[in-house]
Amino acid sequence: MNNVRMIVRGLLGAGVAGLCMGSAVASTIPLSDTTTSAGTTAFGTNTALAVPGSFTYGNTFGAGSGTTAVSTTNTAGFYDDYVFTISGATADSVTSTINLGNTLEINGLEAALFTYTSGQTVPVAGSPLASGWSTAFNSNGVGGTISVISATTLNPGSYVLEIQGTVAGTAVGSYSGTLNLAPAAVPLPAGLPLLLSGVVGFGLLRRRRA
Repeated sequence: MNNVRMIVRGLLGAGVAGLCMGSAVASTIPLSDTTTSAGTTAFGTNTALAVPGSFTYGNTFGAGSGTTAVSTTNTAGFYDDYVFTISGATADSVTSTINLGNTLEINGLEAALFTYTSGQTVPVAGSPLASGWSTAFNSNGVGGTISVISATTLNPGSYVLEIQGTVAGTAVGSYSGTLNLAPAAVPLPAGLPLLLSGVVGFGLLRRRRA
């Protein structure tokens, strides 16, 4: 098991290093809600995240858990939700989630990012702000899947990171991931180029008159 954890950390470290955007604060986003065929619970923790920051998340399921679809409309075996709030700054976000197949197997791994609203039900309904379907990999005999949500601009407010999948019937399912937040680049005001060109033109006109 320790070897598996080392592989997970190594793969995550390599992937996240390439995705990281100058994040500084490092901590863990607690699981707010787990939805399985056994039932649902209300949203719990809403965690305030600093910008910039790098935040880990993850969960492990016992063998046979999360194998039955939650409902006829929600066909994954489990939905894990992480609720977080950012304030004071618009942020660029990127997140990667990794699962090791064969050893800690989760099928149909997907990560999606939603806007959070008070009283929201889970699994989260509606269209996500961004999502990433799993991609298979095999490295040095270790196989699995990785799901990446590419850079997405988040305004100050609350959001839900939802991870879904189905645990193989006889396996132990586990995943872990990292969410990176960095201050978003401030775009130039739409009228600034026109203003600058006007100032330059005014200066040239004064020079010609002189």
